[in-house]
Amino acid sequence: MKKRVKRNRVWKKEQVEYLKELIGSYNTVALVKIRGISTNQLQRLRKVLHEDVQLRVSKNRLISLSLRESDMLELADHVDDQMALTFTNLDSFELYKIAESGKIQAPIKAGAVAPHDIMLDEGPTSLKPGPIVGELQNLGIPAGIKEGKVVIKKSTVAVNAGEKVSPAFADLLAKLEIYPVRVGLDLSAVYDRKAQVLFTPDVLHIVPSEYFADFKRAAKAAFSLVTRIKYRYPTRYTISDSLREAEGKSVALAFNLCYPTPVTIKPLLQKAHIDASNLAINTCIYEHDTLPYLLTKAHSQAQSLAAYLKRGTKSKEMR
Repeated sequence: MKKRVKRNRVWKKEQVEYLKELIGSYNTVALVKIRGISTNQLQRLRKVLHEDVQLRVSKNRLISLSLRESDMLELADHVDDQMALTFTNLDSFELYKIAESGKIQAPIKAGAVAPHDIMLDEGPTSLKPGPIVGELQNLGIPAGIKEGKVVIKKSTVAVNAGEKVSPAFADLLAKLEIYPVRVGLDLSAVYDRKAQVLFTPDVLHIVPSEYFADFKRAAKAAFSLVTRIKYRYPTRYTISDSLREAEGKSVALAFNLCYPTPVTIKPLLQKAHIDASNLAINTCIYEHDTLPYLLTKAHSQAQSLAAYLKRGTKSKEMR
């Protein structure tokens, strides 16, 4: 008896060490719920899993112990059902996607709650004619025989969503090969060892592209907000723009007030020169710089006057 207890202790210790070795060998470690999954279904799920994903079934106590000894206390707190561990170097979102896509359709068990309305569609079935027709009718399913086949005469809801499935209906659905439930690995929590972040399914179901799009929109909205309140709440993202804007406004103010500064003195002198030239031209002051403009202006006015006089002469002749 003592030898058996000793061997059991040695086996448990070896199991914990083996799990700890796996935990330390992969970047992503996840807890999955396997309650209600048969051995055959579990084998099928192993086959549909990504080749880079390992699944290890063990006792909850050993799983919890291996996680705690690997400093994954946060993940160990999610051991609350019949659990298994998965190990992979894929990121948490990829693992969730694989686990969801790997779920398989399965018959519903007697006493289970229907996840949705379970329909029996109108038309022929795979059942052979016989007592089954009476069984269907006793269950309230309009059935009959047509061309040597058992047919359902009208589409009928066999079990409403939220109702418990009776043994008779569970047996019938299995015979009709109607599998209303999806069986698979339900992720309870996933731990990213590199980032040291724990993810739960409510986060992992988000499509990464949508998540990043939401993040970009949030960042854009935040930047827009701090831009609107940049004078009250400067940040390292807005201070440069605020300083440039303040500089531009101060230069414009100094220019409009004709206040000379190292920045405004040149445009102020240019403006003064242009204003003086325009004044000299408009008052016909003959200077070296204004003479070409005045001659051009006089020539243009002379041409306009000549054209006007010419039109007046033609008008008189026509009369």
